[in-house]
Amino acid sequence: MTTQTYLRRTNTVPTSLRLGTRHQSAIFQDATHSGPMPWPEPFQFSIPFSTKHLDGYFFTYQPRINTSTAEKETEVILRVHQEWFDRGGCQVRDGALSVDGGPVLSVVFPEAETRRLLNLAAIVAIGYIHDDWAGQELVCNRSNHNDKEPNMKKFGAIINQMKSKAITEMLENDSSLISVTQIFGARETRSLESHDLHLVEFQGLDHYLEEKSLNDTWSRLPSILPYVYDIKLSKDQLARYSDLIRLTTKMNTLIKDISSAERDWSSHISHNKLGIPVSAVYIMMQTQDVTIAQAKKLVERKCLELEQQFLRLSWELLDNTEPMIQEEAARYISALHYLLAGELSWHAGSNRYRLDPSDPFYPKPEYKLSDFPQDTRGLANSVQVEWSGYDSRSNSPIMNGPAVMRSKTIGGYRDGRTGGFNGELMGYESDLWLEQSSRLSDEAVLKPFEYLSSQQSKKISSQAIQALDFWYNLPRRSLDIISSVIDMLHSSSSILNDMEETPSKRQGAPSAHMVFGTPQSVNTANYLFVKCLQEVQKLPHSLSAVEIFTDEMTNLNLGRGYNIHWAFRSTTPSERDYIKMVDGKTGSLFRLAARLMKAEATQNKDLNVESLVTLMGRYFQIRDDHQNLSSSTSSSQTATAITSQGTSDSSILDEGKYYLALIHSLNNSNPSDREQLESLLLLRSRQQGNLFLEQKNLVMKILARTGSMGYTVKIMERLENEIERRLESVEATIIGAERNWTMRAIMEYLRVGRS
Repeated sequence: MTTQTYLRRTNTVPTSLRLGTRHQSAIFQDATHSGPMPWPEPFQFSIPFSTKHLDGYFFTYQPRINTSTAEKETEVILRVHQEWFDRGGCQVRDGALSVDGGPVLSVVFPEAETRRLLNLAAIVAIGYIHDDWAGQELVCNRSNHNDKEPNMKKFGAIINQMKSKAITEMLENDSSLISVTQIFGARETRSLESHDLHLVEFQGLDHYLEEKSLNDTWSRLPSILPYVYDIKLSKDQLARYSDLIRLTTKMNTLIKDISSAERDWSSHISHNKLGIPVSAVYIMMQTQDVTIAQAKKLVERKCLELEQQFLRLSWELLDNTEPMIQEEAARYISALHYLLAGELSWHAGSNRYRLDPSDPFYPKPEYKLSDFPQDTRGLANSVQVEWSGYDSRSNSPIMNGPAVMRSKTIGGYRDGRTGGFNGELMGYESDLWLEQSSRLSDEAVLKPFEYLSSQQSKKISSQAIQALDFWYNLPRRSLDIISSVIDMLHSSSSILNDMEETPSKRQGAPSAHMVFGTPQSVNTANYLFVKCLQEVQKLPHSLSAVEIFTDEMTNLNLGRGYNIHWAFRSTTPSERDYIKMVDGKTGSLFRLAARLMKAEATQNKDLNVESLVTLMGRYFQIRDDHQNLSSSTSSSQTATAITSQGTSDSSILDEGKYYLALIHSLNNSNPSDREQLESLLLLRSRQQGNLFLEQKNLVMKILARTGSMGYTVKIMERLENEIERRLESVEATIIGAERNWTMRAIMEYLRVGRS
């Protein structure tokens, strides 16, 4: 990989002269409101980026490059690639560094503050390697097919360690980055082919762009702008630009599809995929019957049309912005302009998405879809997804394997007959009732689970499994089974918890029982327990696995049972009893994963981490309750703000359960305050239901007088320190092993989040 040197701009303008100069800015003097929106202040970090050498730059406004960060970002990218190779990785495609287009962040964020931009550089570079892994684009020796799955698992583990290390360092450098870690690497980046878009029969290019904008992880990228540019706009103010964001997402989709058209053709054939690539270029070829070269030009024309819409909407939005925030709004909108310009110039100068003309499947410009291989042409949008990683329930043999494959049924039942009536008897065939019927499909029963899974983000428990696998290195099938079991148990517990604690929402969406009803939700939760037992029996060490499963499920239900018992009877538990309840209700899933993985381990078989993960379960539960209670505290001044953090409409103060701060306050308050708290709890659980805002304010005042919130924070700090100590102890027992960065990233993320 070649390093390119960029000239540094020296005639920068002091910050004091850049701010508060609205009357001098060209953007506020512009009378025509046409063309790109200029940056509303003198440029400090960037220079114009020449596009003369870029093949395919077609936007009307000129991109810029951040000369204060370009060289440093390049160094970070090269270090990431060197670490990848040192850890045993193989060749990857060109990543974040484009030889002609510059390092990606310096081009898409040309006026970003240096420190903030460089904080993101490592995780972005790792993200490109992750994309190659997920899309099976790693350039490895594929002569031995039997090595494919072990290598994919090994590479996935390497990427996870690198990503976790980068996230840990990001949060240590700047705790405010917790709001953006999910965009750059904390959540898995899935390629387009791993979404369900291949199942959609698109009605045309506009339909494709709408569907793609709902699934594209790039749509979250503009939310980075306030961080890298230090833009002072509230969430409500930023929400006004949602239509503008959708336009940027569509244009970015078209940019990528144009850049990768030839590679998509070759990749589709070489991977033996059915149908045609899911791409704007191929949709245009299909609907317009044009060549690949003509289709790219048509897509380019569509992109320019969207650019004009984008420019018009930008000026309209600025015209309707309050004067007090107009300059910040102009910075945000202009940053979006340069983000798109940077995306196009980077793609135009990068070889990442291009294909070498010497490739045996390189398509000629005059090719049409009729030149696509006969066994795949015409089967568009009917392809099955290939395996692209081991930590994905959608690819798990448990959830999508033969045991749960859906089949066409008659009236919901599997029946091989062509009709249910006998023409002569004019009634049902009598022997139907004498036949042995097949088992019912679980499709309807799993609907609440599928609904809940679609609403939930990546869970801490699944990340903990990745961290434990760093030590235990399970076979892929065993890891898939355990991951899916923990996922199903987590969902089952969530369904039951929501019904027992009466929240109507989970993460901003209706709870499962508010959509499918309580009876079906209860049945689904029970069915998931049974299904998990069936899956545990498939593990190679099934006897010990079943024993572990039943032991921890006993702990889980005992913990949940006491939680319900105390809430129903308004009985205040001791802290010791509360810890036992948490160890059962929450810690059981952490221990179940650890114990099952230890039983299936291929390395470090004697490594015992039960005490470590039990403490993590305690910390997670106390932190979760504290966060929800803090949300109620911060929003107690306005009734409409109670749900601002995604908690349920009733909030934690209405759920009926006991949490550490409440237990501490009840056990340490004066008789008058204790009597008031107990009365409020009785009203909540037996008479009134949800507490009124004024009653909640009274609860929070009593908690403040007893210092119960501060006490909870001290307990969390003690747990953090002890978890760190035990983690170091476990790491020290494994000779030659590095730190478990995934486990450390989990704790750093939780620690920063609770602050």
